[in-house]
Amino acid sequence: MEIRLVRPDEWAALKALRLRALGSDPDAFGGRLEDAIEHDDDRWRKRAAADPAEAATFVAEEPDGALVGMAVGARIQERPDAAGLFGMWVAPEARGQGIGGALVDAVAHWARSVGFERIGLGVATANMGVVAFYERKGFAVLGEPVPMHEGSSLRMLRMVASLDAVIGPPSS
Repeated sequence: MEIRLVRPDEWAALKALRLRALGSDPDAFGGRLEDAIEHDDDRWRKRAAADPAEAATFVAEEPDGALVGMAVGARIQERPDAAGLFGMWVAPEARGQGIGGALVDAVAHWARSVGFERIGLGVATANMGVVAFYERKGFAVLGEPVPMHEGSSLRMLRMVASLDAVIGPPSS
């Protein structure tokens, strides 16, 4: 298994992976499958070729080339002091192999490389096992659950961690 940055020419594979994630686990994301389907190909190209100072999409690739996981690190406009972890997903057939932890670590290393000291995320309260996973990675819950998106009964917890808690202090 390799965790790596998605390449710009892999935009169609990234799109397929994201659509699969939204279809497989719709209650895990703030985004919705029907909205993602409507995104034009140029949007997917831009996502795959993002400026690494602003965002980085990591994928988990099997030896046969299949993409079975993803996570995005990005600057948060309303929280300039913390990077955000978005779109984290591991395919059901690849779970339990440490891929989720490796994806979180990849995003955390990216966040440190562009100057952040903290990282935040939102996680659905419907899956407390995922909340526990993030707590084991060093994240703490911030406040009370909030709606996942407008009009949804689903709730989300906001979590934050120092990068030192997630991946350890910087090496000297």
